[in-house]
Amino acid sequence: MNAKKSLFSLCLSMGALVLTQPGYAALCPGEQQIGLSFEGQQLDRWTGTSASMRTYTLANGFVLGLKVEQAPREIYARDFARSPETQPEWVKISIYDASSKQPRYLTSTYGGSNSEQGYSARGGADRVDELGSKGIKLSLRKAECQITQADLATIPTEKELAQVKEHPVATAQAQRWIAQAKEDINKGKYVISYHQGSLPENVLARLTSLLQKDGIEIQLIAEGDKRNSKDYFTGYGRTMFDAIQARFGAEHLRNIELQLKQEYKS
Repeated sequence: MNAKKSLFSLCLSMGALVLTQPGYAALCPGEQQIGLSFEGQQLDRWTGTSASMRTYTLANGFVLGLKVEQAPREIYARDFARSPETQPEWVKISIYDASSKQPRYLTSTYGGSNSEQGYSARGGADRVDELGSKGIKLSLRKAECQITQADLATIPTEKELAQVKEHPVATAQAQRWIAQAKEDINKGKYVISYHQGSLPENVLARLTSLLQKDGIEIQLIAEGDKRNSKDYFTGYGRTMFDAIQARFGAEHLRNIELQLKQEYKS
């Protein structure tokens, strides 16, 4: 089970500078290899994480802005707070609409340095409607590296990497969903939304029973549903999730996540 995330002031490009520290380089040696494809067609290959943005005009006319950066210490610390188990090396992936002089931030996710990460209108690592139903895929390749809590001090912080949390600009529709969420919250209604089929039936049933104890509903969004949009999940979904964390505590939700992982070994 993957709890979000979340996630979201536009950070300035730091040029082609690759930010590393000697201690971290020794911790996870080797070069990061990155391949980018769109709708199954190879677009580019390069080596190394960087704070500089790469731009591509895709076949559907969308101008993609893409950053693949070293993941900061805070991300590892967040996950160690959930579980003491070792973690793979992560990279930070940020996606933008680069069709104007000032790129518009869309999303950021974290993926393993040796993994496949997909983004499309149908989901994947995250949903990006502008990328179409097949979307883009990032093929990340690097020698396997496991991070322990003892390694945290060698990993640069967000400040040292000049990274800041970015927030997507809410569309008019997303603003309407935010207003709807606030109205429901004021009535004492709390909802967590999932795409239909995104969780195995047994996990969904167990999660539903755990959340119902707190009076939290689970809402399944089907394909073609008017709520099946990025605006809904960034507007209604994010507002609801933040309110639930504020009401019940982030630790409470993390404990539910850990309980499910232990029960289903997922």
